[in-house]
Amino acid sequence: MIQPAWTSTSIRVVLQQMSCFSRRGLRVAWGVRPLGGGGSPGIGARSFCAEAGSGSHPSAASSSDGPAPAAEPHFSGPPRGGFWAERRADRDARPDRGHLDPRAHRYQTGWQARSSMDFGDLPDQRKQIKEVRWLSRNRRWEEAVHLMSLEAEPNPIFRTAVLDACVKSLQQRAAWQVFNEMPMKTTAAYNSLIALQGRLKQIEVAEDLLHKMRDNGLQPDFVTYTTLITAYGTVHDVEKALATLERMKAEGMQVDRVAYGAAMSACAKAGDKDSTWKLLGAMDEARLETDITHLTSLIVSCARTKDEARAREAFPEFSKRGIALDSIVYTSFIHCLPVTGKQAVDAAVEVLKEMKGRAILPDTHTYNAAIRVAVTCEAEDRSRELLAEMESAGFQPNRETEFILSGGNNFYRGQDQQALSSPGDVAAASQPALPPGWASAADPSTGRSYYWREADPAGSTTWERPQV
Repeated sequence: MIQPAWTSTSIRVVLQQMSCFSRRGLRVAWGVRPLGGGGSPGIGARSFCAEAGSGSHPSAASSSDGPAPAAEPHFSGPPRGGFWAERRADRDARPDRGHLDPRAHRYQTGWQARSSMDFGDLPDQRKQIKEVRWLSRNRRWEEAVHLMSLEAEPNPIFRTAVLDACVKSLQQRAAWQVFNEMPMKTTAAYNSLIALQGRLKQIEVAEDLLHKMRDNGLQPDFVTYTTLITAYGTVHDVEKALATLERMKAEGMQVDRVAYGAAMSACAKAGDKDSTWKLLGAMDEARLETDITHLTSLIVSCARTKDEARAREAFPEFSKRGIALDSIVYTSFIHCLPVTGKQAVDAAVEVLKEMKGRAILPDTHTYNAAIRVAVTCEAEDRSRELLAEMESAGFQPNRETEFILSGGNNFYRGQDQQALSSPGDVAAASQPALPPGWASAADPSTGRSYYWREADPAGSTTWERPQV
């Protein structure tokens, strides 16, 4: 692993100034050098700043390529994208699933190289790019942006790497500004920004980027389409996810295990069990190798409807294909347990015992799933027991644990009830229209809706639904 050379006194001073950065508000104190480098107008480090303690999040300037994102809510709950970031870091650290990472697949199949361009006589900035990629993996986007600001002429690969660092940290405003300032936009840059819109459930924006990508003479590649499939999965749009998979086939692309995996995951998140199983059958017909992520999707597809019986049908597939179970499989299965009474906690505890009997250690995420069951059942004593067991096993509570125990689990309880309700029940429970001049969006880390007044987004963002 390449460590960035942040050792000089001047750089340490900059990082100390940046230490006022907060997860719930940009409080960065950089200099005024434009990020575009040289004397050209740039986004400038100070354009990222917000007043310390203001709780505001300035919107990105609109441009021909992207809209100004909605204001980010200032709240005391879990940080934006925090749960996803924790789970992604956990997956990255797992030796048993690391080789299944789609990023590694892009290098192995050559898609990463095909997404690159020949930039001729532009500056060789490979060393800086390696540093930025290290920063990106460690979610240190501010330092990546600062590093780019030190270059007079960042080349397109350098800019794309910095954009990716912002994307991995779910920094919508910073990502758009870096992208909009790119004199030469690359396929990889579009792919990265499409991925961010997917994570933030801004699907129309992601689709618009696809159109603009073609308008600029760039053709979507394998990564573009699999990223779009994943984006559709975040909003449970199975129809468009499957249509994108078929489009890949129609355009002569090799639809491999990664493409099918993205489609299966999209169907699973939507709770479409039949489509998830059909895709597994299609993989078998195409003689494609299946791995643990495909089979895990079979179980995940049962979580929204709490279909424990159907989830159990997936376990023989692991044995038949010689794939060992792991903690992620069992964690997904706990999410499928019906929460109909306090006996549900007993079922979750039995899953933990079965794991230990198979020498599969539950981790923090597994315990979180079990604690969530206990909290949903209002079995506070059992949730405390599970928390104590988790800590005695050497696992520390994370932000998701704190969120569940602090009452944030009420959101999940409502989500579970909606999944089990009939369409008529859901329609009856739908909210009335917002008052004129108000807008809303879903927080990507919790799924909760937040609201803001369009005339003053920075000063009016709130979790409370405005009344007519």
